Amino acid sequence: MLFFQLGLLFAQLNTDRILTIGRNALYFEDYVLSIQYFNQVIKIKPFLAEPYMYRAIAKIQLGDYEGAEVDGTEAITRNPFLPQAFYARGFTRMKLEKYKDAAQDFTKALEFSPGSQHLLVSRIDANERSGNYEDALKDIDTYIKLNPKNTGLWYEKGRIYLSMNDTVAAENSFNQLINSDTTAYIGWSARALLKLQRKDLEGAYTDYSKSIALKSNYFGDYINRGIINVEQKRYMEALTDYDQAIKLEPNSKLAYFNRAILRSNLGDNNNALSDFEQVLKMDSANMEARYSKALLEMKLRHYRNAISDFKLILNKHPYFLPAYWGIAEAYDAQNNIKESFRYRQKAQDIEKNKDKIREKIQEDLNAKNMIAEDIPENNNKRRTDVFNRYATQNINDNESESKYNNQKRGAVQKNFVDVVNEKNFVLTYYSKTDALRQTNLYHPEIETYNRRKLLSTDLKVTCSEIPLTNELIDKHFKTINQISSKINVNTNDADIYFHRALEFALVQDFENAIEDLNRAIALRSDFMLAYFTRANIRFKYIDYMKNSLRETGLETLELKDRYAAFEKEKKFDVELVMRDLEKVNDLQPDFSFAYYNKANILTSQQDFRTAIYNYSKAIEIDRDFAEAYFNRGLTYLYIGEDAKGLADLSKAGELGIYQAYNLIQRFK
Repeated sequence: MLFFQLGLLFAQLNTDRILTIGRNALYFEDYVLSIQYFNQVIKIKPFLAEPYMYRAIAKIQLGDYEGAEVDGTEAITRNPFLPQAFYARGFTRMKLEKYKDAAQDFTKALEFSPGSQHLLVSRIDANERSGNYEDALKDIDTYIKLNPKNTGLWYEKGRIYLSMNDTVAAENSFNQLINSDTTAYIGWSARALLKLQRKDLEGAYTDYSKSIALKSNYFGDYINRGIINVEQKRYMEALTDYDQAIKLEPNSKLAYFNRAILRSNLGDNNNALSDFEQVLKMDSANMEARYSKALLEMKLRHYRNAISDFKLILNKHPYFLPAYWGIAEAYDAQNNIKESFRYRQKAQDIEKNKDKIREKIQEDLNAKNMIAEDIPENNNKRRTDVFNRYATQNINDNESESKYNNQKRGAVQKNFVDVVNEKNFVLTYYSKTDALRQTNLYHPEIETYNRRKLLSTDLKVTCSEIPLTNELIDKHFKTINQISSKINVNTNDADIYFHRALEFALVQDFENAIEDLNRAIALRSDFMLAYFTRANIRFKYIDYMKNSLRETGLETLELKDRYAAFEKEKKFDVELVMRDLEKVNDLQPDFSFAYYNKANILTSQQDFRTAIYNYSKAIEIDRDFAEAYFNRGLTYLYIGEDAKGLADLSKAGELGIYQAYNLIQRFK
């Protein structure tokens, strides 16, 4: 159905143009739409490799890794000299856990781009996951030669040696990391774990303390130093360490469990009981915690709860004698002689015949402190998901999950967010709604235009666009065809050209959109909404072109020359964008979104002072402009004016951008 609707439009376009528009859609994360464009190119010219490759990338973003692998293979079959296709297929094979095949794809891609570091990193990851540690180590050595200042590579090397059970080589690598960069906590942390496993408590304590002094945010460091403190009878210091571990990782069962044991041993029974309850909330099958909880309940005379816990243990371990004796004792305390006798009798029957089982289960359920065995993830280098902008998946950097499913509830400052500006505001039909944000999205000019009912639906101003569904894609291509028929009859109506430009923009056809806006403005020189839209679409197109050159994965002299030429042309195009936004404010001085967009563009040009001026102008017009406060705050922080930056982020949080609170915590 959709293909039929696209027919009229595509009949007017060549396949290169269709492919470019598809890449536009891909870059701006409109993956469903991009696939439709690539489908059309494949239908017209099935022998081309590129549409299969780009369709594979779109499918990766949609989680269709099997389909992406098939498309990657189709692209390679048609052009075995396309390194990006090998890269894309290698990425999908990593997701499908076909690590050996992925390593082969990355190797092939490296033949064409031998200096590509992200390909090398991908192959390291693939070889490590497939158990091919020797080749992974060789690649790390190569990477170290290319990046001698990247000291984190020694950590990766040590971690792989640990996978090979070569603790001597691992420690040598961690020593090399520490010698190369004494300020990197991760080297001290990793070496401390090795020492702890060797029972070198003094050495481990020294290294963990150094890691923590260097602001380690890995909760395991605090757990393990806490264990050493317990062993050396520094109980209050151990409690402090467990407390900090829980602050860093509120979902750490291990931290709660170890703290519960320590509190219990110190006689702090009520708090110990609370910790065991927390462990069981996270893992109801943890019988060690359940048994310890039941014993504490007996001490606190919570006999009913103790009986319930003992019975839950017996459901899983029917021969665990201490639970029978515990239930009998609890019933005794309640003066229930009959039940007490019954459970004692069961215990005696088991004891006569099940001594060996009794000994084994008692050993299994002997609660002990546990070591946080994993070493922290290295944040100096991404080992996985290093595709390119098209194929970047969600990567969490020390992410701490909220206890609430809704990220806008609870301690939102713990939800990790990227340090990136809020996006430009645009005119469109669709937007994500955010009831928390208090930015005024009303403007009389937009309202007046909407009342004229000249468009398919009402215009909205938003910085949160949404990708189109198949149904909406179908609808907008049909609308483009209908408007084109009207233009054939009437070529002097600025509103018709503006309408079609909006439709072209929705399907990511920027060149046609700009052409229509040029015509609309030529017909009506004071068409403020058209100037604003042209500025936004032109800037999107510049952004797309810049990144499509930068992220091709081809590191050649020709590409560098093309990029240099583009940079010169871009300066002129950015000037055109700024002129359009200036014109918007000449026509409508209270249109705050033009000032805001100018500021965003100026920050990308590193003209921070002028950007701050424009954010401030936007805020003068709308005192509740949350996004302007947020972006101005980041800009202040970037130029070192922290007090002003934090104040702006605080205001942004107050106005509904809850992500600001995480940044406030980090920048403080």
